[in-house]
Amino acid sequence: MRSRLAGLFLAVVCAQALLAVPATAAPAVRLPRPTGVLPVATSALHVVDQSRVDSWAPTPRPRELMVQLWYPTWSTRGTRANYAPIEVTRSLEAALGAPEDSLRAITSNALKDAPALSNRLPLVLFSHGYAGSRATTTALAEDLASHGYLVAAVDHTYEAAAVRFPDGRVIYHSVPPEQSPEDVTAAIRVRAADLTSVLTELLRRRLADPHRIAAIGHSAGGATAFEAARTDPRIRAAANLDGGLPSPVTPVPVPSLLLTGEWQFDSWTEWASVQRTWSRHLATSTMGHYSFTDAPHYIAPANLRDLPAEIFTELFGTVSPTRATELQRVYVRAFLDRWLRGIPTGLLDRESHKYPEVKIRWR
Repeated sequence: MRSRLAGLFLAVVCAQALLAVPATAAPAVRLPRPTGVLPVATSALHVVDQSRVDSWAPTPRPRELMVQLWYPTWSTRGTRANYAPIEVTRSLEAALGAPEDSLRAITSNALKDAPALSNRLPLVLFSHGYAGSRATTTALAEDLASHGYLVAAVDHTYEAAAVRFPDGRVIYHSVPPEQSPEDVTAAIRVRAADLTSVLTELLRRRLADPHRIAAIGHSAGGATAFEAARTDPRIRAAANLDGGLPSPVTPVPVPSLLLTGEWQFDSWTEWASVQRTWSRHLATSTMGHYSFTDAPHYIAPANLRDLPAEIFTELFGTVSPTRATELQRVYVRAFLDRWLRGIPTGLLDRESHKYPEVKIRWR
């Protein structure tokens, strides 16, 4: 499964290539500004699901999650939120073999804990890739919030790079990559149940419109989004950003988007063969596996240009960081606007001269 292999590839190859890079002052990198008219805020939410026993915890205990919320606000003044807790950035740096604290140079746009504009917003649940973080798609989340969405990105505890809880505890990545199709399926089910737990809590708090809910994710998170849409009927649409699918591939019962690089995997072909609802597979010739996250913006501060060319292209493609973020934002928002807001668009039905690198592979 590509999500697992790519995560290991990044952790091992990048560490070997870059571990000897000396620590120097990293250039400041601000994520691209959101394109919507609404100011954006963010806050963290601690969720404990007493109904679930955490199958990944070393001892039996309820499943415990941290969630990052991004949402529109009327406020234009306040403290800008940090990109991620230092435990998270250092875990990502260790996986990359990057200089310590180099990713502290990444700055976001959202205000910390500003009041929300509304509590009836369309909701987008987000699942990160293997050993990733709820922070690693901040640029996409901020943009969606600026257009009036509530985005809830979930840290999958024990699988995420690092999760810091309000009481100061930090749980680091400790779930090994799956060795069999059964292991993969079991892991995706745990992750999908996490999205359901968070959705239930957000609706209990009346923070979202219960009739306008989507799930999206990158890599293993993309498979998670599809699985959550299969198992939770409250989810009305699902998008998978370059994520392989566990076998056997089963249909997704809601409108579904697969947005990937130009490669092709058997699981994507199987998915297309079994789908019966509105679905699209769009392939982008310039994107690497991590182009669908914030990772292209890590290249300068983490000195990732030093990677061998073929490895760099596999991970980050040939696209600029700004263009990678633009493509994520435009296509994901078009999909969500169509299925959560009923806003028509031709972008998903025909290729665009404005985005010639994106091709419709299947519909």
